[in-house]
Amino acid sequence: MRDDTILTLHNISKQFFGVSVLTDINLDIRAGEVLCLIGENGAGKSTLCKIIAGIYHNDTGEMRYRGEPYAPESVKQAQEAGIGFIHQELMLVPQLTVLENIFLGAEKRLSFGRMDWKEMRGKTQRIIDELELDIKPDDLIADLSIAQQQMVEIAKAIFSEYKVIIFDEPTSSISRKNTEVLFKIIRQLKEKGVVMIYISHRLEEFKYIADRVTVLRDGCVTGTLHYAQTSPEEIVRLMVGRDVDFSKYQRKADFHEEKLRVEDLHSKHIQPISFTLNKGEILGFAGLVGAGRTEVLRAIYGADEAIGKIYIDQQEVRIHSPEEAVKHKIGFITEDRKSQGLVLGMSIRENITLPILTRFWRNFRLDKSKEREVAEDNRQKLRIVSKDQEQQTKTLSGGNQQKVIIARWLESGVKILFFDEPTRGIDIGAKSEIYDLMRQFTENGGSILMVSSDLPELITISDRVIVMRNGEKVKEIRERGEINEENLMRLMIGVE
Repeated sequence: MRDDTILTLHNISKQFFGVSVLTDINLDIRAGEVLCLIGENGAGKSTLCKIIAGIYHNDTGEMRYRGEPYAPESVKQAQEAGIGFIHQELMLVPQLTVLENIFLGAEKRLSFGRMDWKEMRGKTQRIIDELELDIKPDDLIADLSIAQQQMVEIAKAIFSEYKVIIFDEPTSSISRKNTEVLFKIIRQLKEKGVVMIYISHRLEEFKYIADRVTVLRDGCVTGTLHYAQTSPEEIVRLMVGRDVDFSKYQRKADFHEEKLRVEDLHSKHIQPISFTLNKGEILGFAGLVGAGRTEVLRAIYGADEAIGKIYIDQQEVRIHSPEEAVKHKIGFITEDRKSQGLVLGMSIRENITLPILTRFWRNFRLDKSKEREVAEDNRQKLRIVSKDQEQQTKTLSGGNQQKVIIARWLESGVKILFFDEPTRGIDIGAKSEIYDLMRQFTENGGSILMVSSDLPELITISDRVIVMRNGEKVKEIRERGEINEENLMRLMIGVE
């Protein structure tokens, strides 16, 4: 073991429901180092980090922290030892303010137990300024966007002055500007000797922060590499055991059969916008966080109040609620799949068949055999990695959870699908499978509206792209040659 090794993992293994999730993991993590952890969904990345953070207990193996045996019984024990975890799924209390969340469990007090609000407010404001956030200490978490909430989660970890910080997909829902600020903070923490484990599926981020990269596949380490001595291609091969080529998803096709038309749709969040979506087409929406992309989808779907005209198959329709949207065969796969897309305590089967249970009623009884047949067909067809269809969805990886939601909508017979950040927090291998499903849906006559903050994704999968800025449509790009990262970014930030 090197003198600068802070954390050592030796033969760490873990099983859930009889399924092996981690097998004989060996790692050493060094002072002032960013170790990037990458692998397909279900590879075991988050499970490994949750063991380090005291959320789970390993079945076999041992850990050593600063040379001493380390086996935290709880998150609190890990935090007291100096190990913090920034979760991909937010762990904030929505009913509390930014200040209260940052100091939760570490409140500053005056004599007789009174809260020192002045000191806490001052420290919170300094953290906000350092992270260049457009929020206030007394803002309620529930009133903030997902991106702002993620930055509060990051702020809380930085304030706590941990010696080891685990980042689980920290940039999956924040803007490019926030990402740049985060990377600056990470570099500052490195100079202070802080150890960082950074989980991400965005290989392009590694060049800014990575010292070493550890790749997991099927719960095993397939390689730990010095980032400067490897390549994205080699990392992908170690991840998936094969080369992944996204260029196959790009296509040149003309679409002429109108499926959806929107005219002068506007709300308190968006300026009047008009566009069409054709049968078999994927129309992408580009823009910075807060540009109004999701709000357009929500307005059409009846989730937000809006004014304007909507036509489906050239017939005007009125949609005032998501229920009415579903009747018009429109489905919506939200950005926040855990709180708005799935019933986490239910099984894969129950989540897939929930909206279509009436299909299985026979003589006032539920035909469970037919229901199981439909669920199993989707589990196999969509390659949902699980023990069986009765496994709870909360135990699935992010990519497999997304497949469950897609299966639900495909079974419901929708003709138009709204995707909001379709592969947020999903690895390269699962992205490929999600893209396959999207293409199959459109090739079978379906149409897709897609919001994505991942520019390579927009370029890869979109047939056309609408760029939005400050709630307004600034340009519609139809030519394949113009759908490139530089062009999109210029339009998104308003640079001619």
